[in-house]
Amino acid sequence: MARLHEYQGKAILAGNGFKTPRGQAASSADEAVAAAKELGGEVVVKIQAWTTGRAGIGGVTFAKKPGEVRAHATRMLAMKVGQFPVEAVLVEEKIDIDREFFLSFAIDDAARAPMIIFAVGGGTGIEERVASTRRIPCNVDSGPLDSAVSEAVDACGLSQAHAKQLGESIRKLFAAARSVEARSLEINPLLLTKSGEFVAADCRITIDDYAVARRRWRLDDVDGRDRECGIHDRRFHRHQRQSIGVESLSCSANHSGPARSRWLFRFRLRRCEPGTILVCLRFGQSILGTRS
Repeated sequence: MARLHEYQGKAILAGNGFKTPRGQAASSADEAVAAAKELGGEVVVKIQAWTTGRAGIGGVTFAKKPGEVRAHATRMLAMKVGQFPVEAVLVEEKIDIDREFFLSFAIDDAARAPMIIFAVGGGTGIEERVASTRRIPCNVDSGPLDSAVSEAVDACGLSQAHAKQLGESIRKLFAAARSVEARSLEINPLLLTKSGEFVAADCRITIDDYAVARRRWRLDDVDGRDRECGIHDRRFHRHQRQSIGVESLSCSANHSGPARSRWLFRFRLRRCEPGTILVCLRFGQSILGTRS
């Protein structure tokens, strides 16, 4: 399974009509401070790691001054989650929250069909509130059933305008998951702000390996940053590296199944034209794209 970082997942959500907080990923304390200054006001700094309960391990914190941002970013970038080092933080604007909701797309293996799990109230502890969640069945082609969406939304006690937006968010979740063939896509929480907008404040996306190999990924803001990716073929041709300006490359093997190696490539782009895509030749798999 390919697991995307929060900032990568939010780019997918934004591309499917979701509003997300203004923010920027940073791989150094200097970048984090620059992002905070650009945003202005109070910000939230979050480690980019595939784990739950980040706040409980000091991975989510608020900051009002550049010095605070620098201190938090420095500390977080020195952290490890399990055996994996934290290599990036996300610096975002602080959102004024009115209400929170939980949205999750998943594949129901028993029914062999997609479904959406919805609950009033987001954040940690959703697992302990299973009884209060609703399962919204989905048609593979047309998405969540309208009757089930209406029933879930009507129970929230929202105004007509907010109820319409929430219903649209549920449908957009299905569209976003389908756009990348996600195995799961969770927004926790989906916020209703005091200004009356629904904002995806956090997300987790898991994509099946077979879907990764079929799709061309385009990620923004790649120039001058170290990136890591996994592909199933070590043959990364020199002329490709030179043609797109890869200035450094290293790899290591991570055995993820019988007779199968997943090669982790780490590289830095020196120069690229907009729309350039890095390709693994054997499978035609796109690894990384520049701004398009």
